[in-house]
Amino acid sequence: MENATRRAGMTGRLLPITATSRFVAASLAGCAALCAAPAVHAAAADDEELQKKLANPVADLITVPIQYSANLNTGPLDKTQHTLNIQPVYPLKLNQEWSLINRAIVPILSNPALASGQDRENGLGDILYQGFFSPTAKPGGLIWGVGPALQLKTATDERLGSGKWAIGPTAVALKQEGPWSIGLLATQLWSFAGDGDRQSVNQLQLQPILSYRLSPKNTIGYAGIVTANWKEDRSSQRWTVPLGVTYSILTRPKGMQPVNFVFGGGYNVIRPDDASNWFVRFQVNFIFPK
Repeated sequence: MENATRRAGMTGRLLPITATSRFVAASLAGCAALCAAPAVHAAAADDEELQKKLANPVADLITVPIQYSANLNTGPLDKTQHTLNIQPVYPLKLNQEWSLINRAIVPILSNPALASGQDRENGLGDILYQGFFSPTAKPGGLIWGVGPALQLKTATDERLGSGKWAIGPTAVALKQEGPWSIGLLATQLWSFAGDGDRQSVNQLQLQPILSYRLSPKNTIGYAGIVTANWKEDRSSQRWTVPLGVTYSILTRPKGMQPVNFVFGGGYNVIRPDDASNWFVRFQVNFIFPK
């Protein structure tokens, strides 16, 4: 009887302690969840804001996008052209109201042979610099920038570039509402120096900006740059009009700056005879603190 009473007494003391410990544990877990919720929402808001900046060519953001493209069925032999574009962007604050967004496109090319027996040509193409003077954007307002564009005669072989120095204006206009980013980046180039035996440059480039944020880390968008070679007399050979799509994923590797990955591809619905029909694309955006 005494042993039974002691066991019952011990049981009577343990039950309240166990119930209390469970209550405390549940309370701590609830507090932890409540404390973590604002952090999760803050991180999601940060990711959405970063995605908006990535969709904005004149954002106050230092990035180094590295873009690989495979242009299928290029040239008279229908071979693949490989392009690796290194595109650093560095914004410079001029004052409280204006910024200069410096952007370069450095192409590393692998162009297929143009005739049987000819080797593939690999090397550096013509580097393009674009500078956008952009006012500080007002929330919900039109984002825009305008400035000069300069194409450098840097190609390591005549098959990799125009053989010309070219200059012209470049401009961008963008509207961002909710998950949408809609705009256009336009560049017109005219040659002013270079190889006198090569065709002059008179080219328009139109880069539509169309993207939709699916989530704080995922976005779909349009892929492609519309070009017009005004030196081409035949209208059927003047325009290249792509129709493509991209899917991007924003990541935050532990101990590193955010990195954005972009996958895409498309079809040139209008193109010159020897231009590529299909293209596939992969891009990595390295983002740096400012």
